[in-house]
Amino acid sequence: MMRIVLIPDLDAEGWRSMALYAEQLQRWLPQLAPDWDFVIARLRMRAWGRRPLFRFTARYLVLPWSVARISWKKGADLYHIFDHSYAHVGRWLDRRRTIVTAHDLYPYHLLMAGEQRVRARARNVVLRWVLVALREAAHVIADSEFTKGELVRWLGYPEDRITVISLGGDHVNAPPMSEGEVVEFRAQLGIPRGARFVLHVGSCEDRKNIPTLLRAFVRLRALTGEDLHLVQVGGRFTSSHWEMIHRWGITRCVRQLSGLSWERLAMVYRSAALLLFPSTYEGFGLPVLEAMRIGTPVVALAAGAVPEVLGDAGVLVRDNDAEALAGAAARVLEDERMREALVWKARHRARAFTWGETARRVLEVYRALVGS
Repeated sequence: MMRIVLIPDLDAEGWRSMALYAEQLQRWLPQLAPDWDFVIARLRMRAWGRRPLFRFTARYLVLPWSVARISWKKGADLYHIFDHSYAHVGRWLDRRRTIVTAHDLYPYHLLMAGEQRVRARARNVVLRWVLVALREAAHVIADSEFTKGELVRWLGYPEDRITVISLGGDHVNAPPMSEGEVVEFRAQLGIPRGARFVLHVGSCEDRKNIPTLLRAFVRLRALTGEDLHLVQVGGRFTSSHWEMIHRWGITRCVRQLSGLSWERLAMVYRSAALLLFPSTYEGFGLPVLEAMRIGTPVVALAAGAVPEVLGDAGVLVRDNDAEALAGAAARVLEDERMREALVWKARHRARAFTWGETARRVLEVYRALVGS
């Protein structure tokens, strides 16, 4: 019997792409290989353990030690670290048997930014240590060709030891809603009757390009002449973001939601007029795929791996410019035939991205590595 130790991160329960990846592989792998033994190296964190000092200790000492103990007690044919930011755990393991999934190479770009604040310099010491450990793994699974290219270019990782395996999108499902249900749901979101809303899903960190999102939204309202609203899901606006919102007079038009279930998120997608996604760096771009699956038109900045995921099933804007994004979004909102064509293409393309297929290809990597 093959024994594979699966290593999710400390936040592998929650509303994040890394958490979703861990959840779906833990669900699918035992179904596809029932004769294999999958051991989950999970470290439960109590509420007090989420304080910064305790989290640091748990992440960089307790979790690696716990995984190493599993190895000593039970043995393992392979170890799979689900999140590249936990690649350091591999230092306590047999590196010849260790696989790491790299969702992106954003830690490298943080290093190259050269921030000089004391906290940033301390963070960068840890990032260098983690990236060196990532480079020493026996094999890396990348979410996209974009991330694979960055691994080769910036880390010098051997191309023949990287396998590109896309994420799935079939975790979001929303049944068709009646007119009454749509009205009721939009009222719950605080959207006035008859008004449409633009959606953004993800965090509000720098690479998500929130200032450009807000500028594009303001310009889009002017171009369409509509009482459009903006719903942001999953992030937290900074004080500077709120200052922009107040200064531009769009406070009543902006909603921010968090803690949604996947079902609830799918309903938000289904109710939205379009997804506006101006992120400047994505290792995959899961919200784009989620929108495609539900049938929400997508207007996105052509950055990172987003063009790989979206293809021609949405509108890609080449310039990181609020005016260009607003113009593209206005065309989608005003041209019903264009919207219908995009929705059809998106749903058709999204069918190829399933978690069952992701898990099947991960199993192929396991078999190839064990066989070698």
